Amino acid sequence: MSSYFVTPASLMPIMTGIIMAIFSRGAEAKAPQFEEHVLPILYHHCFSCHSEKQMKPKGGLKLDSAQAILASDSLVPGNPDKSDLLARVSLPHTDEDVMPPLEGGAQPLSKEERETLRQWIATGADFGGWVQFEHRSPPLEITSAPLIEKETLKLAAQVDQLVTKHHQAKGTKTNSPTNDETFVRRVYLDVAGRIPSLEESTHFLESTDSQKRALLINQLLAGEGYVSHTFNWKADKLRIAPQQINGQPKWLYDAWVKDSIRSGMPYDEFVRQLLTAKGYLWQTGAVGFYLRDLGMPLDHMSNMTRIFLGTRIECAQCHDHPLEPVTQKDFFQMAAYTYGVTNLGSSSGYADANVRQWPEIKTRMEEMGPDEALRQGVSRTISYLKRLTADSTKQLRFPKDYAYDTSARGKKVEPRTLFGDEAPASMEDRRQVFASWMTSPRNPRFATNIANLLWKRVMGAGLVEPVDSLSAISRSEHGDLLEFLTKTMIGLKFDERAFLAVILNTQLYQSDADRETPETGAAFALRGPLLRRLSAEQVWDSYLTLLAEDIDERKGLRRYDHSDLDKERLLKLTDMTPDQVLERARVEMDYRIKHRAHLQRLTEQSAERKTARNKGDAALERRLQTQHRAENARFEEMAASVQMSGFYYAKETDPRWSKLPHYMLRASETPLPLPMGHFLRQFGQSDRREIDAFKTAPNTTHSLALMNGELTSKVLDGDSFLRSQLRPVQDAAQRTQLIYRAILVRSADTEELEQLAALTQESTTPEDDLIWSLLNSPEFLFIQ
Repeated sequence: MSSYFVTPASLMPIMTGIIMAIFSRGAEAKAPQFEEHVLPILYHHCFSCHSEKQMKPKGGLKLDSAQAILASDSLVPGNPDKSDLLARVSLPHTDEDVMPPLEGGAQPLSKEERETLRQWIATGADFGGWVQFEHRSPPLEITSAPLIEKETLKLAAQVDQLVTKHHQAKGTKTNSPTNDETFVRRVYLDVAGRIPSLEESTHFLESTDSQKRALLINQLLAGEGYVSHTFNWKADKLRIAPQQINGQPKWLYDAWVKDSIRSGMPYDEFVRQLLTAKGYLWQTGAVGFYLRDLGMPLDHMSNMTRIFLGTRIECAQCHDHPLEPVTQKDFFQMAAYTYGVTNLGSSSGYADANVRQWPEIKTRMEEMGPDEALRQGVSRTISYLKRLTADSTKQLRFPKDYAYDTSARGKKVEPRTLFGDEAPASMEDRRQVFASWMTSPRNPRFATNIANLLWKRVMGAGLVEPVDSLSAISRSEHGDLLEFLTKTMIGLKFDERAFLAVILNTQLYQSDADRETPETGAAFALRGPLLRRLSAEQVWDSYLTLLAEDIDERKGLRRYDHSDLDKERLLKLTDMTPDQVLERARVEMDYRIKHRAHLQRLTEQSAERKTARNKGDAALERRLQTQHRAENARFEEMAASVQMSGFYYAKETDPRWSKLPHYMLRASETPLPLPMGHFLRQFGQSDRREIDAFKTAPNTTHSLALMNGELTSKVLDGDSFLRSQLRPVQDAAQRTQLIYRAILVRSADTEELEQLAALTQESTTPEDDLIWSLLNSPEFLFIQ
C-alpha cells in the first residue's frame, strides 16, 4: 500500500478528534431550532385543535407549551420512531388516524416538514428557551421618532443594505442595474399605470441630471396618473362595484376614494374614515364601504381583516380555522364591533325612521285625510333618505349551531380583538374603538400588511406570500426586511407616496427584472422586480397614451345634474322642511303621470312612422321624424327641469380629446359594470365581486383584441396622437426610431432594423406594419 495512505499510530487520536469534531459540527448545524423550524409546523398544522385556544383540546393534547408537550406521551426525545407525534403525521392520507385530520380542511405535513420533526426529535427535542406560545400577539412597541420625506434616499439605502445582507448569507446577488429606457417604462407603468408618452420618455432620457430618476419618481407620485392607477389598485381590494349599491349615487364612493388619494390622505386615516363612516352617501362617500356589503355583516368582517390586516379568518365563521389557531369564538368577537352598523346586520338601514322630516310629514298627511296616491308619492320621494348608515343597538349573537361552547348558543357576543391591544367597547363607541385599534401603529399586522402590499405592488411579489397570510408565526425569509419596512411605514405616518418613494429609489427596484417565476411557497429572491404581464387597465391606459395627449387629465363626460340622483339635489332634499318635501312629492307625481303618457306616445310615434313607410311616403316619414324628435326633446327638457331625467354625456369641449369618443378614458374613469365583450373585461379586469379578482393570464381573446380591435385601429388612424407626433419628421429611419420609442420606450437596435427592412421590403404600408407588430409584441405586454 502506498505510504500516502498510511496514518502513523501517534496521529490516530488527533485525527479521530478532528473527524469527530467535524461530524459534531455538521450534526449541530443540521439540528433544527425549535422556534425557527418546528414551532411554525405545529402552529399551522396542530394548534387549531391542540392548544389552549380550544375549550376542549382534541384528545386532551396541548402542543402550545413545552411543559404540555413533554408531559404528553406523544414525544420521546432522541427516539423519533417511538414518538407518536411523528408517527401520526406520517400515516398515509387514507388512514383514519392521520394527523391533522384532512376532512376538516387541514393540510398534511410535507415531506420536508416531517423530516424536520424527525431530526428535531432525534437530536434531543431541545426547546431552547421557548416555554409557551403567546396566542395573542403582543402590540408593537413604538420607540423610533417620526421620519421625514427628505430621508427617502437614506431609507432606500438601508433597504438595500438588508437585501445585500440576505444575498451574502445565501451566496447570491441582485441583478445588474437596469438601463434608463427600461427604468422609465417600468416606473411609469408601476406608478402612473401606463407607458410614458413620447415627449415624457424623451425628456427623461435626454436629461443629464444625476438625480433624474429620483426626480421622476417624485413627479409621478405627485401626478394624476398615480391617482388613477392607485384607485384601480384600491378598488380591486375594496371591491368597489357600483352595481352593488342600487338606488343610490354610487359613483360618489369612487369619487371619495379618488379624492383621498389625490389629497394624500394617510393610509391609517383612510381606513379609519371608512370604518367610522356614517350618514348618507352624498354627505360622505366613505359610507359606500358599508353599502357595498349590504346585509352581509359577517362577510364584511372577513373581507375587512383580509384587506386591512392581511389575515384570513372567514373559515372561522362556521367552524374553527383548520390552519390557524383562530376559533369561531374569535371570529364572532371581531364581528361584534361592526355588526350593529345599519345596512350590515340591521334592517334599520332602510326605514322611514331614518328620514329626519318623517314624523312631521306623517302628521301632516294624517291631517289631510286618506290619500294613498300621495302616501306612495311621498314614500318614493323620501326613499333616498331611508338608506342611512348609522350605529344601531343591535348586537350579534352566537349562532344556534355554535360549536365552540354549546352553552353560549343564542347569547350576545361581547366584542374582542384578535391580537395586539385589548379594545373594550361600549354599545355607543364600538366602531370608533375598533377603528382606533385597527389603525394603531401598535397593531401588530396593520402597518406590516400595507407595507407588504405596497412592496408587492411594485416588486411583483410580497415578502410574505400570499399577502393575506400574515399570522402570529411568519414563514418569511425576509423577517428583518419586513420589520424594517413596517417601522418605515409607521415612521412615515402611513404616507403611501413617501413609502413607495423609498422602494422605488432602491437599487433592488432599479435592477434588471427577475425572469424566473417563484415556485409556490418559495420566498421572493430579491434579485429584482419580477417580470410581470400588464394588467387590463395598464394595457388600456397605455393604448390611450398613444391616442391622445395628457390622457391622465381627461375625466368622464357622464353628467347627473338632470337626474334624481344628482348630489346637489339630494343635499337639498336632506335639508328640506316637511312642507317642501310634500311639495316635491307632488312635482314628482305629476312628472310620473306625464312620463307614463310619454311612453304611450312613443309607441304611437313608432306606429305613425311605420304607416308612412308602408305607404311609401318618404316625405311624410321625414316630417314625422322631425316632429317626433322635437316632441321628445320637449319632454326631456321638462324632465331635466324637475331633475327626473337620467344621466347624459356632455359634449367634449377640450380640443385635446375632441376626436375621442366619450368612453375612451383612463380605466379608473370608466363607469362600471362593463359588458363582457369590452376590452378591459377581455383582458381580465376584475368584476369586483371578490377581492383582487383580476386576471392576467393570456388567452386567445387577448390576441384577437390586439390584432383586430378598435384600439389598434385608432392608433393606426392618420389623425391619432402618435401619427401627429411623427408627422413633422420626414426621415424614415428617424420615424422608425420614434415609433419604437413611443410604443416600447426604447430604440431599435441594428439587428432589428435589418430584420425590419427585410420583412417590409415589399409592403406598401411598412410603417403601419411596424406599429401593428410592436403593439402585438410580447414586449409591449410586460413590465420588464
